[in-house]
Amino acid sequence: MAFKETDLYEPIKQLLIAQGFTVRGEVIRCDIAALRGEELWVVEMKLQLNIKLLYQAMERLKITRQVFIAVPRPRRANNKQFLAARRILKKLELGLITVSMDSPIPAAEIVLFPDGKAVKPTKAAERVKREINGRSADTTGGNVRAKVNTAYRERCVKIACLLEARGVLTAPELKKKYNCGADAYSIMSKNIYGWFSNTGKGRFKLTAQGFKYLDENAGSGIISYYRMKAAEENEDT
Repeated sequence: MAFKETDLYEPIKQLLIAQGFTVRGEVIRCDIAALRGEELWVVEMKLQLNIKLLYQAMERLKITRQVFIAVPRPRRANNKQFLAARRILKKLELGLITVSMDSPIPAAEIVLFPDGKAVKPTKAAERVKREINGRSADTTGGNVRAKVNTAYRERCVKIACLLEARGVLTAPELKKKYNCGADAYSIMSKNIYGWFSNTGKGRFKLTAQGFKYLDENAGSGIISYYRMKAAEENEDT
């Protein structure tokens, strides 16, 4: 049966969650980023182990030493090409995860751990960690065409849902009453997605484009969650 790169994501995600990681897909060019305390793992996925995948993985070493590549498992454990690739990965100090896509219940397995030697935290690593911690919804890794629920987009959605429920709000109200963060005014004034309109004196409302976005994507987990939270805030006030 034919399968896609995105089909690898869920088994890998469950493997990492079982080991105590918070897992997010499509994080700043990484197919998968996983965080456990301060320990950061990055996984790059492909349907075939090729030069492009190796190049991507080597680039991710600039973020963390815990970099894995993930591919479907070979049909035979003694596959010569696969064994040779594994030796190369070991020399490159990269890890390897295989996914049993030929099984009725696909599962992921770590067959090679990366070098993992300690390095000083990099700015790139801290950026990835902030992005993971800033998201409460996920995007399937390997899906480059999907709209990624970045931490920034999530903050925009939260504000949009509050404006939908409350009508007009100021940035201080969003910050103090609804815990929207210090960048609430910047988000609404920059208005990257066209969702917000300044009605004067720092009071903002949702635009027709904002209402349309929320309605057209009402089934997404992130919008459902923040609409529910906004409704709860209405009940409390």
